Amino acid sequence: MRFAKPIFQGVMTIAIFAVVVLVPVKLVPMVQQWIEDREAAGTLHAKKVQDEKLAELAGDQADTLIVPEDVHKTLGMTIEQVQTAVAPEPLKLDGSLHLLANSIVHVRSRFFGDVVEVGPYEDPVVPVDGAEVPNSRAHESRSTRQLQFGDFVRKGQLLAVVWSKDLGEKKSELVDAISKLETDRNQLEQYLKTEPGVVPRKQIIDARRVVEADSIARDRARRTLVSWRLTDEEIDAIEKEAEGVRGGRINPDAEKSWARVEVRSVCDGTIVEKNLAVGDYVDNDDLDLFKIADLSRMDVIAHAYEEDVPALENLSASQRDWTIFLKANPGLEPLRGRIDRIGNIIDPTQHTAVVMGWVDNSRGRLRVGQFITAHINLPTPDNEVSIPVSALVDQDGKSFVFVRSPTDPQRFTRRSVFPVRRRGDIISLTCRPRAQAKADSACQVDPLHVGDWIVTTGGLQLAAELTNLQSQSHSATLTVQDTPPVPVAKQNHD
Repeated sequence: MRFAKPIFQGVMTIAIFAVVVLVPVKLVPMVQQWIEDREAAGTLHAKKVQDEKLAELAGDQADTLIVPEDVHKTLGMTIEQVQTAVAPEPLKLDGSLHLLANSIVHVRSRFFGDVVEVGPYEDPVVPVDGAEVPNSRAHESRSTRQLQFGDFVRKGQLLAVVWSKDLGEKKSELVDAISKLETDRNQLEQYLKTEPGVVPRKQIIDARRVVEADSIARDRARRTLVSWRLTDEEIDAIEKEAEGVRGGRINPDAEKSWARVEVRSVCDGTIVEKNLAVGDYVDNDDLDLFKIADLSRMDVIAHAYEEDVPALENLSASQRDWTIFLKANPGLEPLRGRIDRIGNIIDPTQHTAVVMGWVDNSRGRLRVGQFITAHINLPTPDNEVSIPVSALVDQDGKSFVFVRSPTDPQRFTRRSVFPVRRRGDIISLTCRPRAQAKADSACQVDPLHVGDWIVTTGGLQLAAELTNLQSQSHSATLTVQDTPPVPVAKQNHD
């Protein structure tokens, strides 16, 4: 055992020496040969790729590639024609419905007095698109109730009856003035029929002055009633009553209506406010007994962000239409209307401007205060075209497309374009660059036109090939310029 351990240590020393010294001697040449083979293979592949160019530069036209037709399938190239620009997305404004301001009629009594009657409900139908449609309360009998909030009334319909002491007094004043005028006039005629000198001249003059004063009083009473908007028929009835009084004939029906004031509707519409009941005393001419509004149209007040205001202002008069959708009932058929005006004040909190207009409600489906969304169709600019999104190539912060030559199907020219709007898979381009892009020389190119053929698939490969070929051409030019001229040997004649 004493000799076994030294022998084992010697064997291990020899083995380690062989691994450390002999293995590297054999392994290093093998690794070196493998590296050389890889470099040779890479050089051969690069030469092969260079020999098999997908395209070549056109020497007579900038940014143009000549692509053989057999390479089209290799690159998977597809082409499509440039189309007219698609319409922008409709501008959507949130807002609400309001009563049409110019259609609200404030119904008041012309005289102070007691309300003795409220008009009966007597119109079970309302006009809708020229047809008669049942009112929401048409099932109620006319004789069972009075007019209420929400009822539809027609022009001239009785709304209320007020018993006015003032009207009765003014009517009586007119009757008294007419009666006195006729009496004094008859007296004057009798004076004039007598023999001269029987009646003193001063008495005749005084009688004429009394008749003139009576005529003035009659006209004053009549004009007062006219200013209170009594009709000619009502005034004629009062004058006939005066004739009956002079003849000793009293009309009992006239006494029942002597102080009667009828409040009637001056238009067709819906009662949106009612402020009276039987027994009320009307003593304030500022009080509206009724408010009647035309609900066949409604005001729309919407809000547009300030960046959308220029687009609205650029709309012509014929383009200022909008379509109204109810937020509470999105399935309802959209309603048509128009924009009237755009506010001049920007809200400092929301940065919106008020857009005011109206919407048709001839079918009576809308209600005041409802939230709506107004859709406004914006026109398509004349200087825009549309292409598929896949045709756009973004490179170095700019956008390009490849356009096929109309005369040579193998020529494809790169053009700079200016995208302005995207809608789905279609992108719109402007034919003229925006103001901020005018200083960019890359944008100063011929615009695309409807009907041009552009590459929609394979544009990225063409862009890479164009960049590579231009880089090689530029490097070759620099190499030629940097090479020093070769000295020309001069012939020695000596």
